[in-house]
Amino acid sequence: MTGYRIHVWYDPDGLDRGEPIHDDGVVVLPVIPQIGMEIRDAAGQLAVVRRVVLFATPGKDNAVAAIVCEAGA
Repeated sequence: MTGYRIHVWYDPDGLDRGEPIHDDGVVVLPVIPQIGMEIRDAAGQLAVVRRVVLFATPGKDNAVAAIVCEAGA
């Protein structure tokens, strides 16, 4: 699949609450996600995008953006 390499961070209990976010690695998606979009992780669980950061230049892993997600409803 061609697309954008996106670095994913996941916050299981929501932003600015209890547990810290953790790194879920890099995924390839056909679009750069926007705030409010829903995506599924490798286990099939729903997550909602809460933050999007576009990189000025691709990182060492060729990722062009980073997203922070929290558990979906």
